[in-house]
Amino acid sequence: MEKSYVLSYDVGTSGVKTVVVDFEGNVASIAVSNYGLLTPQPGWAEQKPDDYWNGVCTSTKQALKQAGISPSKIKGVAFGTQWKGIIPLDDQDRVLHNNIIWLDNRAGKQAEKINQKLKGDFLRGDDYWPKILWFKEESPDIYEKTKTFLEVNAFLKFKATGEKAVDLTNNFVTTSNPELQAFYAEIRAAADVDLGKFPPLVMTTEKVGSITAKAAAEVGLLEGTPVFGGCGDIPAITIGSGRSSPDDIHIYLGSSGWMAVVSRRGTAQEPLCVTFEKDKDIRLLGGTKAACMSFNWAIDQFYRSEKGENKEGIFEYVNKDIQEVPAGSGNLLATPWYYGDFPPIAPSARTVFLNITGLHDRRHLVHAVLEGICYQLRWYADIYNEQTGKSIGSIRTVGGGANGDHWMQTLADVLRVPIEVPENPSHVGALGTAYCSFIGLGLCSDFAEVKRKVRIKTKFEPQIKNAKTYDELFGHYKGISPMLEPFFNTLNK
Repeated sequence: MEKSYVLSYDVGTSGVKTVVVDFEGNVASIAVSNYGLLTPQPGWAEQKPDDYWNGVCTSTKQALKQAGISPSKIKGVAFGTQWKGIIPLDDQDRVLHNNIIWLDNRAGKQAEKINQKLKGDFLRGDDYWPKILWFKEESPDIYEKTKTFLEVNAFLKFKATGEKAVDLTNNFVTTSNPELQAFYAEIRAAADVDLGKFPPLVMTTEKVGSITAKAAAEVGLLEGTPVFGGCGDIPAITIGSGRSSPDDIHIYLGSSGWMAVVSRRGTAQEPLCVTFEKDKDIRLLGGTKAACMSFNWAIDQFYRSEKGENKEGIFEYVNKDIQEVPAGSGNLLATPWYYGDFPPIAPSARTVFLNITGLHDRRHLVHAVLEGICYQLRWYADIYNEQTGKSIGSIRTVGGGANGDHWMQTLADVLRVPIEVPENPSHVGALGTAYCSFIGLGLCSDFAEVKRKVRIKTKFEPQIKNAKTYDELFGHYKGISPMLEPFFNTLNK
């Protein structure tokens, strides 16, 4: 019998990855189309919405060609995307403004205004509702013309099907968690925005519509191919990593990075709580806005010549070059705060290299960058331990960064817990999204089925010999942001 497939899209900050997945969950082909980031002012981050759709169209055709299959073999489509995007459309469905993406931090004044009404410190300038309020206050003409605010996933579903709908995991208006729903209502009231400007809710596995004739001609699929709700990147990676049961913890190391845990129900006043099933939430314990982006920056600065000569193999080259750097990088500390970062880091904080000596070379600086990301993640792990009293047995780590064995061993040493890396760690988001289609098509019952199928490739046990060094340096790392906050506030108004 001839095989059938689904198309799964991983739409991130740097580009869209299109993955053809067969009904057994095997990857048949992968194609990537990159796009740019716009920074019109310091702290602002935007992207052109049409770049997402153009990337989907280009990479879909490439992926089908690579797999050697016809569009008739594609039985379902689902998008997994970056979250918190804001794309305003008018009554003619014309885009009125670039997408203000999750990385953007322009709405500090609006966050403060909402927090004052809520009588707490809940939101920051990079959160969703402050940026909606920014449109209302700073671009009232666009706000008035806006009929619908879409995020990236809803925008792509609209381009594909003509239907406007936001999936459960990307929805900050409606959720299945009653306590979180009450908190959303408080935020919306404080922001005083028109709820009619937001699309209706759909489940991640629900059929939203079918590929239209226009979309079929552009993307290279058959008209009538079903499109399912899909999800945000955090839930997609949670599902694809096989960590979708309560108390499961995973770390993602892509352009950005995070640590997240699954719970039966998140609590109110948790803007970093994502509902991905009717009875399950994902608590984002914390993260860094620049994980592999930090690593890439360091390579661009310190290994520019080698990258020019060996662009495809540069990561393998650098990982091998830094292997002999001792734990702690010779008491050198580096912070991954290129775009500021999440609490408890000061919003104005930026990257710092602390304690460089004449004995350090470029290997130490790059190594310290990777250790800094590990310190940041340990900070969140420690907070989780303190708040819950639960010890962490192991952590599943995925994303492009999980391909670096030396980095994964360092992560295990810094966090002092075993690190598990599954097969295909770079593609778990696309595989998790594929299951939205599989369940929607009736091929499997629920996301728990993924857990039984995910295979572990490598496990890294923490090395006791490095514990003292990393404990001491981690203590110093936590002091950098509060110590330098007055300088950051002055320098980065």
